[in-house]
Amino acid sequence: MNLEEFSSLSQLYPILGFKNTWGKLDTKLQVEANIKNYNFDKDSTDFSFQELYTQFELEGKHFFIFGKKRLDWGTGMIWNPTNFFIQKDPIRTQSRLEGLFMLNYSYLFGRNTLSFYLFPEKEGKNFKAALRYEYSKERVDASLSFVEYGKYQQFGYDISYGGNLFTAYCEGVLRNYTKSFALSDIGTLITPQNRSKRFRSEFVLGTSIIFNSNLSFSGEYHFREDYLSKSDVKLYKKHLPSNIELFDPLSVGKHTLFGNVEYKETYSRWSINLRSFYDITSNQLAISPVGILSLNNFQFELTSMFYNNSLSIHNIQTSLLVSCFF
Repeated sequence: MNLEEFSSLSQLYPILGFKNTWGKLDTKLQVEANIKNYNFDKDSTDFSFQELYTQFELEGKHFFIFGKKRLDWGTGMIWNPTNFFIQKDPIRTQSRLEGLFMLNYSYLFGRNTLSFYLFPEKEGKNFKAALRYEYSKERVDASLSFVEYGKYQQFGYDISYGGNLFTAYCEGVLRNYTKSFALSDIGTLITPQNRSKRFRSEFVLGTSIIFNSNLSFSGEYHFREDYLSKSDVKLYKKHLPSNIELFDPLSVGKHTLFGNVEYKETYSRWSINLRSFYDITSNQLAISPVGILSLNNFQFELTSMFYNNSLSIHNIQTSLLVSCFF
C-alpha cells in the first residue's frame, strides 16, 4: 500500500472576478481554476475549474446563478451532513471545496431566504434538485432543506447560535439512502446499493468557546445511524484487511467525538492546535497536533496524526502544506 512512501501535491488557484451594474441589475462573473501536480511529475499535471459562474442580482432581492459554484451548506466544522453534494475533509478542514454545476434562484424577503437549485447532468437519471429555506436574526441562524435525487430523498435542518465568546449548533438529516458499507455475519461486505432503503438519521452537535484572545476550544459529537455497531466492529476487526473498503482512519462506529484546543499568537502569525478524534464504538483514538506559521505571503502548516488502535492501518501520518498568497 506504499504507506511509507513520500508523496507531494502542489496546487495553484488563480482567481478572477468581474462586476458590473446596469441600473437595478448587478452582474458578477467569478472564475477560480485549479492547477494540480503530483510529485512534480510533468505527466501528472491536471487543470480544472473550482468555480466558473455568472450571477445576476436584481434590486438586492432576486439572485440568479448559472454555472459551477461552491455549495457550502451547514455549520459543522468537521462533519457536514446537510451538504448532500460535497463533504468536508475531517483531516483537513481548510481544503477548498470544489463547485457544482447548478441553476439557482434565491429570493430574499426580510430576514428570510428561499432558494431553489437544479443540478443537471449528462445522464438524466443523475438529475438532482434541492429546496432550501434560511432564517437569520441577530445571533440565531436556521435552515430547512430538501434534496430530490431520483429515488433518493434527504430532509435536513441546521440551527446555530453565535455569541461573542460562545457558539453552539446542531445540524442533521434524515435520508433513505446510505453511502456506507455494512458487514454480514460471516464478514462479507454489503455494498451501499444492496442495503435496505429506509430512512436513517445523521446529526452533529457542536460548540466553540473563546477563553481569551489567545486560547479557544471547539468540539463536536457525530452520530451516524448507518455506521457500524459494536457487534459489527468485532466482525470488522476479525476480517481485516479483506474488508478494507470500510476503513475510516477516524471512525467506523455510530458515535464519534471531536475536540480541539487552539492557542494562537496575538497577531495570528502562528498558532498551535491539538485535535483529537475518539470513536466510542470501536474505542479508537486519533490525536493530531497542528502547527501553522504565517510569514507575509507564505503560510506553513504541519500536521501529524497518531493512532492508538489496531483497528487503524496507520500508526502515524504527517503532512506539510506550504501556501503562497499574492
